[in-house]
Amino acid sequence: MKIDDETSLELGLRLQSQFVSTEADRDGDGSFESQNDFNIRRARVKFRGNYGAWATAYVQGDFEELGGTSADMRIIDAYVLLKPHKLAWLYFGLNMAPAIRQNVTSSGAFMALDRPAIAYKALTWGGRAKYAFTNTTFGDSNAKLNSAARAPVRDLGATLFGNYSVTPKVHLKYYLGVYDGVQAAGADALRLTGRAQVNFFDPETGYYNDGTYLGEKRTIGVGGSYDRQNMVALDQATGSKVDYELFSVDAFGEVPLPVGVVTAEAGYVNLDLGGGETLARAAATPVALGNASRAQGDGFFAQAGYLLKNFQPWVNYEQWSSDATDDRGSFKAYRAGVNYFLKGHGAKVVAGFERFDPDVPLSASQDKIDSFVVGVYLDY
Repeated sequence: MKIDDETSLELGLRLQSQFVSTEADRDGDGSFESQNDFNIRRARVKFRGNYGAWATAYVQGDFEELGGTSADMRIIDAYVLLKPHKLAWLYFGLNMAPAIRQNVTSSGAFMALDRPAIAYKALTWGGRAKYAFTNTTFGDSNAKLNSAARAPVRDLGATLFGNYSVTPKVHLKYYLGVYDGVQAAGADALRLTGRAQVNFFDPETGYYNDGTYLGEKRTIGVGGSYDRQNMVALDQATGSKVDYELFSVDAFGEVPLPVGVVTAEAGYVNLDLGGGETLARAAATPVALGNASRAQGDGFFAQAGYLLKNFQPWVNYEQWSSDATDDRGSFKAYRAGVNYFLKGHGAKVVAGFERFDPDVPLSASQDKIDSFVVGVYLDY
C-alpha cells in the first residue's frame, strides 16, 4: 500500500495447519498410546514499512498452538533495517541469529515439511531437539536454556549482513551479530554469532534461504556458522558458570534437470555446554534446568528431494550423538514425504512420515516414536 512517494506498507500472511498422528505418554505411566490432533503450527501476520530505499521497519506476530503453550498471538520479529550499502545492511531489534543454516531457512519454504531436530540446538531455540516434525521436544536432549513453554527463538540485538558477487558465478554473503542471548547465570555477557556462505552459479541473496527454490535457481552453496556466549547458566553441582559454544557447517544444492529438479542439503552441528551435568538458573535457590552432557554433542542431517511438475517427494535422515556416558539424548530420525504445490510455496499440501529412534528407550515399553503429519500451508 503506497502512503506517499517515499513510504509504503506491506501486509503478509502465513498459515500452516496440520493433522498430526503420533504416540504420547498421555498419563505419565510410561505407556505410549496413539495421539491424533489438529493444530496450527504457524499463523503469522507480517507488517513491513518501507521508507525509501534505505530503511525498513518489520513486525511479525505469530499464533502457535502446541502442547504446553497458550493459544495466543505474540510478537516474534520487531526490527529496523538500515540499508546504506548492499555490503552493510544493519538489522536492529528482535531478529533471527544465524547460528545454523536451517535457523535462517524460511519457514514458508521448507522442503522436508519442517526443520530437522538439531536446528533447535541453537541457544535461543533452547539447546534441545524435537521430534514429530518439530511438534514435540525430546526431553533427554533438552538443555532447557529457555525453559518457558515457548523458547523465544529470535534474539534481541544487531546483525550486520551483506552480499557480494566476486564473479557472475561466485557469490558471497556474511552475517555478524551481537545479541542479548541467554543470561541465566546471574551475569551479563553478550552473544556473538557469525556466518559466512559462498554460492556458485546463482546467488542466495536474502537474509533467509529457501529449503527448495522449485527450479528457479541453479545453485550450490557452502556455509559455516559460529555462535558463542559466556556464562549462560550455572552448573548445579559446582555453582560455576557455564559457557555455550556452537559451530555448524552446511552444504546446499539445487540443480534443474532436463526433466525435474533435484534439491539436496546436509548440515553438521556441534554443541558444547561444558560437559557437566544438571544446569541451573541463578536465583536465591538455583532453579534446575536440563542436563548439559545429554544436550551437548554433535550430529548431522541430510535430505534430498526431486520435483516433477507439482509433486516433490523427499527423504531425510538425521543423527545426534550426545556426550552423556549412557548415551541419553542421542537419537536417529528417519523421514520421508511429499509436497504438492498448488501455487509454489504460496499454496501447498504437505505430508510426511517420521520414525524417531532414541538410543535410550523412552520407557520400558517404548523404544521409538512413529509420527504422520499432513498439512495445508499458505503464504503470501
